[in-house]
This record gives sequence, C-alpha cells and structure tokens, in this order.
Amino acid sequence: MQAIEVAPQPTDAPTAEPSSPRPLGLWLLTVLLLASPLVHGAALLLGQHWLNYGSQRMWDAFVYFLIAPIVGTLMLRRHERARFSVYVFLSCEILRAHRIHSWPLAVLAVLALIYLQLPAARRFHPSVDPRRVLQRIGLRRASGG
Repeated sequence: MQAIEVAPQPTDAPTAEPSSPRPLGLWLLTVLLLASPLVHGAALLLGQHWLNYGSQRMWDAFVYFLIAPIVGTLMLRRHERARFSVYVFLSCEILRAHRIHSWPLAVLAVLALIYLQLPAARRFHPSVDPRRVLQRIGLRRASGG
C-alpha cells in the first residue's frame, strides 16, 4: 500500500506563538509610529524641527499624520504585513534623511531595520510567506501543485 503525503495547509493565524511577549524594541517602534502625529503636530506648533518632525512639507505631514500611524496599527495588531510595511516606511525615512541631510534620522532608521533582523523581532513579526500570498490571490492551488 502506498502512503499518501498530505501537505500542511496554511492558516491565517500568525506563525508566532500568540502568548509570546512583544519585545521591548518592537513596543518602542510601535509606540513611536502611533505617536507620530502628536510628535509632528507638537513640532509644528512649537516651530521646532526634530529629525524630520516639524517639516513644513505637505508630503511629510501626510507621512507622519497618516502613514506612520497606519504602520503602527499594523504592528500593534500583528498583521501579517506589518514587518514589510515597517521595512518600506523605514526605507523611506532613510531617503528622507538623505534629502534633508539628517544623519541622526538615517542612523535611527538603519538601527531599527537592523533590530528587525534579530531573532525575537523575527519571531514576533515573521516575514510574509509568498506561498500564502499566491494562494490568497488565487495563483496557487491549496494542494501546492
């Protein structure tokens, strides 16, 4: 008799243990992203410029008032695309840092990207599984064939 091999089916549940605690660095990054509108607004009201907070550019206001809190919310909810979203956001911060000649902003963004590579951060926010994405959009059958 021939054995039938059954491929494991992907689930929508996060791959990390639900009871695993959020690492302190991820809490810090999440809170900073969620508080971004407050920090940017305070910098604007006080006429200050901290890193890129307080910038008068409309695009920067869009990023810090809308995009940063969305990325923070994805992280807070442990959304499967949170890690990717943070990578994109921080990469854009590095480009912004280059544009405004802010080494501190660039260094902080690079350090955050490096932190996201540590095992604890990778366990809590795993990378996107391309097989699950392909299956979800209908380009791959559930049987893997």
